[in-house]
Amino acid sequence: MSSSLAAMSECLLNAEVAFAGKWYGVRCVAELRSEDPSRFAEQIVGLLRGEADTVEAEFRQLRDLG
Repeated sequence: MSSSLAAMSECLLNAEVAFAGKWYGVRCVAELRSEDPSRFAEQIVGLLRGEADTVEAEFRQLRDLG
């Protein structure tokens, strides 16, 4: 395997792990928000969803390059 292919595979794996972790965080915070619908929790959900969307876009871009 060439070094550039290995680097791309590592980048893809990192993107997948980041996406999975952030999506898990969004789900956890959404669950907490359903138990206590405070404004602070709503702000956290918005931030985490934004981050998850960003990571998903990065992941799709890397996948399309491969």
